[in-house]
Amino acid sequence: MERGKKLVMSLLFLPLCLQGKEDIKNVLFIAIDDLRPTIGCYGDSYAITPHLDAFAAKSLLFRNAYCQQSVSGPSRASMLTGLRPDEIGVTDLSTHFREKDPHITTLPQLFKKNGYEAIGIGKIYHGSLQTQDSFSWSRPPVYNLSIKKEEYTLPDNRHGKKATAVEIADAPETSFMDGKVTREALTVLDELSVSGQAFFLAVGYIKPHLPFSMPLKYWNLYKDRPIVRNKSGYDRPLHTPTIAYHNWEELRGYTDIPESGDLSPEKQEELSKAYYACVSFIDAQIGQLLDKLRTLGLDKNTIVVIWGDNGFHLGEQSLWGKSTNFELDCKVPLLIYSPQYQNCPREINKIVELIDIYPTLIDLCGLKPQHTLSGQSLRYLAEGKANWKNRAFSQFPRPYKAINSHKYQTHMGYTVRTTNWRYILWYEKASDRITDRELYRMNGDKPEEENISGKPEYAHIENELQELIQEYKNSHHK
Repeated sequence: MERGKKLVMSLLFLPLCLQGKEDIKNVLFIAIDDLRPTIGCYGDSYAITPHLDAFAAKSLLFRNAYCQQSVSGPSRASMLTGLRPDEIGVTDLSTHFREKDPHITTLPQLFKKNGYEAIGIGKIYHGSLQTQDSFSWSRPPVYNLSIKKEEYTLPDNRHGKKATAVEIADAPETSFMDGKVTREALTVLDELSVSGQAFFLAVGYIKPHLPFSMPLKYWNLYKDRPIVRNKSGYDRPLHTPTIAYHNWEELRGYTDIPESGDLSPEKQEELSKAYYACVSFIDAQIGQLLDKLRTLGLDKNTIVVIWGDNGFHLGEQSLWGKSTNFELDCKVPLLIYSPQYQNCPREINKIVELIDIYPTLIDLCGLKPQHTLSGQSLRYLAEGKANWKNRAFSQFPRPYKAINSHKYQTHMGYTVRTTNWRYILWYEKASDRITDRELYRMNGDKPEEENISGKPEYAHIENELQELIQEYKNSHHK
């Protein structure tokens, strides 16, 4: 029996033994909830993010990265399996991808199977109990569940329900969940440095997700700095169908938010500043992780990936929250540092997707996938060796409550983003017919302004983009 155990352990670590020790690359995998590219290195002059900016200066920065569905559960499940939402049957917050395919190998699970210690700290999968995945980890994850009480720090708010949307507390960073996550991650890095064990360490931060709760010192960075709002960017796009929108359900229900109607200018400014303050708070947490990595000398053989699971509206297009197919909800930051690229950091403008992370990391680490992945390794793009696809697909169901359970779904909107266009088709679930169409000419980082679908001069564009969506829908909806 003892000999059998030794044989199993030997086989488990065989992939690592086949590489020289200097060739083994660890992975620090940092997920940030609801982070849009409100970061200095992405050109946001209002954001105070010195640690992310310094990290970007030596990394690959992807300027046009997109999630596959703009809400955490499906987005994370898609990225961590390397498959699209329809392929894994996850388009809501309650379905587990193993319901459709029990044998799928997730990204951390693949590293675990190859002898790495796969460790999860904080929010990596969606934060509900039924969406966790024990197969992914070498040890039980910690701080991985979203508990409403723990989203607040002040005693008056810690009653287990939505309290204020903004909480500013003059309290230590470790009084906040994300501070606790950092503290645990620093401890684990110390342990891994001593053991020498190859690792896949996933660290998930819940801010800037609502409620916007942060230490006072980060609020003070923004409280006296006015936010300049261009009114045109805050209007709904012209001729956009009603199905494209929601009633800010995620924001409604907080005690400082009205049940219906618009927000006062003062409340809009407070919410926006609080979001940015949360981003600065997370920037500081990431700074601590990166400093620890350098102090321990682990930066020499550790790949670091930093990504947001979906974007977020801060009043633009008359929307608050995510959960649409619009640019601001689908576009996310993506930064990758690998020791082999440390002397050639660069910004990459090609369109990429979060499902490209899985094949990229295993490619850089010399691992082989155990199922066909729908993404493409970004290594080829970084090294200029690929004719890149340069388009991204996302989707979102309606009505809004369908994100809680797919049984409520009546429509699914599929969107494709190309260099100059965003096209959206809304399919009725019962009949599979197209009920609404949206075509937007994209202009830099500006949000969509006018739906020009149906105009004769753009018919050829619509036909081309419709073919792309229908091919995507038919090939991935299995």
